Amino acid sequence: MLYFKNVLFPVGVKQPQVESALRKYALKKTSPLDFQSTTINIGTDKVFMGFERKTDLQFSRIKTSFVFMLPKLIISLPLDQSATAYRIRLGGIPLIISLFLAFCILVIIKSVFNGRTETAFSIFILAFSIAFYFLVRFELKLTQSRVLKCLEKAVN
Repeated sequence: MLYFKNVLFPVGVKQPQVESALRKYALKKTSPLDFQSTTINIGTDKVFMGFERKTDLQFSRIKTSFVFMLPKLIISLPLDQSATAYRIRLGGIPLIISLFLAFCILVIIKSVFNGRTETAFSIFILAFSIAFYFLVRFELKLTQSRVLKCLEKAVN
């Protein structure tokens, strides 16, 4: 998959500690998280949904229905004990949206070079792309802060 961010573990924290902390605060799922809903409206002490594969563990932040517009990010934690970072990528639907937006932006650029642009379409796509970018950035910050909170709770 297309991972766009590597996040190093905090100083002094090893892979087994990160793995046990994330497992402790995750609901176990038996199917991949890409197209699975991660929305839960009831109270739970769990922060993530987790799925175990042969080479890594995947986690996605549990959301409420109030934040359904935030794109799904998937954390990949290698099972290798010597790992020093986890990777983050977009889920299935946000990846499809971002590829569609990239294609539309390429079409807009091509039409600008050919001298014929549709201004309303161009402005809409650019505005939607900027909004999507900021939603991804916001979700990235939330996800990273949740991982750090889980590590702090597990270590203390």
